[in-house]
This record gives sequence, C-alpha cells and structure tokens, in this order.
Amino acid sequence: MSNSHILPLIKGKIAGIVIFGIFIASLSFLALIAKEKNFKVATDLLIVQNQTQNQDFYTLSKSSEYVGKVLNEGIYSELFIDEIVNTGKVNSEFLPFDKKEKMKEWSKNVEVSTNPDLGILSVEVFDNDQKQALAISDAISDVLINKNSLFLGEGQNISVKVLSGPIVEKNPTIENIAATMTGGFVLGIMLSILWIVYKEDKRKKYIFTPSKTSLEQTAKQTVFENTVFENEENFMSDKEYMENYLTRH
Repeated sequence: MSNSHILPLIKGKIAGIVIFGIFIASLSFLALIAKEKNFKVATDLLIVQNQTQNQDFYTLSKSSEYVGKVLNEGIYSELFIDEIVNTGKVNSEFLPFDKKEKMKEWSKNVEVSTNPDLGILSVEVFDNDQKQALAISDAISDVLINKNSLFLGEGQNISVKVLSGPIVEKNPTIENIAATMTGGFVLGIMLSILWIVYKEDKRKKYIFTPSKTSLEQTAKQTVFENTVFENEENFMSDKEYMENYLTRH
C-alpha cells in the first residue's frame, strides 16, 4: 500500500489511534508501578589503585578498570551476600532461604554499574522498606571498603571510598514514569497503525480476489456459452443444444 493511500486512512482514524496509544501507555504505567520497589538508595564508590614501584599511570588505570569489573560481578555472588549478613547491619532472613531464589531476589534488588575510566562503582538498592534499603546499601559499602580483598587476587593494593551517598529516592522516579509512558504511547500508536494497514490490505484482497466458487461458476458458464455458440451454425433446437452439451460434459 502506497503512502498516498496510508496517510488518508490514518487521518480518518486518528482518534482511535490516539486512544489506543493512551491505553498502552496506561498499561505500561501500571506494570511499572506493580514491578518497581517503593524506594531506591544510590551510592557511588571510588576505587583507588595505590601506586607501587615500577607502575605508571596507564598500568594503574587499567588495574582500576579490572578491579571495578571484578567487584561488580562479586557483588552478585553468594559469598558477598554472606558477608553482607556478617556485617550485622541486615537481618539474616532478608532474602529467601533457597539459594536459587535468594540469588534471583538479590539480582532484582541490587543494580551495579561501573565507570571504568574514572574507577567509580555505582550501586543502587531497591526495597519497599526505606530503612531496610538503607541498611543493605550501608552493608554493601562496608564489605566493599573493608573486605574487598576477598574478591581480588593477591598483590592488589586498592582502596575503596564512598564518593557520594547513600541517597534515598522514591521509586520509580518521575523520569522513569515519563519515559515508560512515552514509550508505551509510541508503541500503541505503531501497533494500531500496523493493524489498520493490515486490515485494509486484507479487505482489498477479499474484494478484488474472486472466490473459488465464483471462478468455477464462471468457467462452467463460459464452457456452456462456447458450446452453444459453436453449434449455432447447425441450427439445433434448444433440446438438441442441451443434449449435445451434456454429451460433451
């Protein structure tokens, strides 16, 4: 279907398209609210590679990048969770007892990102209880600062310091809500346009494509007419025409 046909079709159904977009945006908002925890606690930690003999700036920078990646992965380990509990800052039952469920819940409640160029580790903790979210964030910082050697090889001379935080925010943020609803609205419009174009193409094919039954009837009618026309020169009677046709078919 060409653009000259699509645009008038969309223009004629713009109200329905907008309504469907709003509907999808509303569903996206409800899904976000149901999925997200009520609070988010963010903390930025600086990884400092202490200089030793025969180490230049480039070597220190690459070492900090490597350490950041290792600690990033280490936070999602069972060992790290155990050390969180050992700090005494959180209840030992704050996660499910089953190991698989424990790791799944932990990965949902904690998000970690790194800035390798600056050696910054950003940790976000999500929970429905503000006090517990703060306690978990504090415990994570404690383990990273005081027990980072558990997750590193020997000879790694590093220091981890809190750069900013913990910062408590209501979750989801206004920015997240706006982005989710905007994405849902655009998705709804795209889906509705695709559906309209699909239905229009299907309708045109139905109108302009003869059915099997109509094709068979047309073929039989043509054969009969040709038979009669061929025999007109013989001046047969109507009865003879019919008998001749039935004999052939």
